[in-house]
Amino acid sequence: MKAFNLRGTNGSGKTHIARLLIGMSGAAPVDLIAKKPLVYRGRLFDKPFYILGSYVTQCGGCDTIPSVSIVAKLLTDLRNSGEDGIVFYEGLMISHMIGTVGNTVKDWGKDHIMGFLDTPVETCIARVKARRLEKGNFKPFDPNKTLVKDYSAVRAARKNAIRGGFVVEDIDHMNALQNVVKLLGEMYA
Repeated sequence: MKAFNLRGTNGSGKTHIARLLIGMSGAAPVDLIAKKPLVYRGRLFDKPFYILGSYVTQCGGCDTIPSVSIVAKLLTDLRNSGEDGIVFYEGLMISHMIGTVGNTVKDWGKDHIMGFLDTPVETCIARVKARRLEKGNFKPFDPNKTLVKDYSAVRAARKNAIRGGFVVEDIDHMNALQNVVKLLGEMYA
């Protein structure tokens, strides 16, 4: 089993890409926690394809899983399953990428790719503001308190991942789905 971790801040497009991959692969929930999906299973390139997290609400991914320890365990269990497939996962989990989850996948080498979306911070802010309005949330939003800080932390996580020896790919946000699918196909080859 191999793994692809898509990285980016809120509004960068991670969850959107995951939802498109769920559709492309015909993935359906196979494991639930508190009635929310924990793992989806489908087929991509005629091989097993798993997606971690829940996608029943507007925001999704591994940030919906109660603990990064659960994410690490799921990755380990799927890796040890003996299947020739790929696990896709996304979510902020910034501090845990080199820690909890990073320690789980650090020895996977080329079998684990971290893809970093290059979505400009202004685009992320506009998307988050639009989502808030769609949900009827009209409270003041200061992107500098959260989103801009997370954006910088994701950029720092990218540098730390490279320094830590992880396989890192930059993903052009303008063709993100095509780029991710291409990398997934290369992983299956």
